[in-house]
Amino acid sequence: MQPSIVRIYKLAGLVALTAILVGLIGFLVVNIFYFFDNTWVRPVVLSPTHQKVVEASTLLGDAKLRAAQLETEKLEIEANLAEIDRLVIVNEKFLADVGVAVDVPARTAEQWLVYRELSKARLERDNAVGKRAPLKQRLESMGARIKDQNQMVNRLAGSPYLRAIDHKVVLAFVPYSNLKNVKKDTKLYGCSWGLVACSRAGKITTILEGEVQDIHPHDESVQRGVMVEVEVVEGSANDIVLFAGGKPLWLF
Repeated sequence: MQPSIVRIYKLAGLVALTAILVGLIGFLVVNIFYFFDNTWVRPVVLSPTHQKVVEASTLLGDAKLRAAQLETEKLEIEANLAEIDRLVIVNEKFLADVGVAVDVPARTAEQWLVYRELSKARLERDNAVGKRAPLKQRLESMGARIKDQNQMVNRLAGSPYLRAIDHKVVLAFVPYSNLKNVKKDTKLYGCSWGLVACSRAGKITTILEGEVQDIHPHDESVQRGVMVEVEVVEGSANDIVLFAGGKPLWLF
């Protein structure tokens, strides 16, 4: 009886020691792997309430409002130019019709009134002509600003963050240190157990502009990088980490 108990204790100790050794080796492998690895990406599932989706929707609304304001300013400038043109035409016609009286010395009250009206018409015409050039310059500048603003609206409207308002969109965070291994159509792999039991999970479809921050999947340090749009198989979108280009341990 006693030898059997001793053997059981020895076996239990061996199993415990083996488990500790396997755990230690696994811990070292994972730490060493992530120290040198430049292929990991973090999937992000967007929903209508996601912070980035709300921010993108707000930015698009602000951009559209600014575009509408610029269009209104353009219409006001065009109206001012049209008013100036009408004023110049009326005053020039008046000066052409009555302008002969200007050359005649004013002797009567009526002549003084005519002279005063002619001088007033000439002053209004000259002032209007003087305002025309800066208004035309503003109109040209406004056209360029409207074009830039409309381009911004179109860029924002095409953002995958806004598509998440209607349906699920999956992105992935890529730190700058890993960006060299990521491009369009790069294959993605997900692992069922740590760094092993890995299989094809999808691919990268688009690299998005703009810097974002996220945390490292292993040490949780804050990383700077960009977002990429991905196509992944069902379930892989909820993985903590995916790997770009190949399986993390090649054969597994």
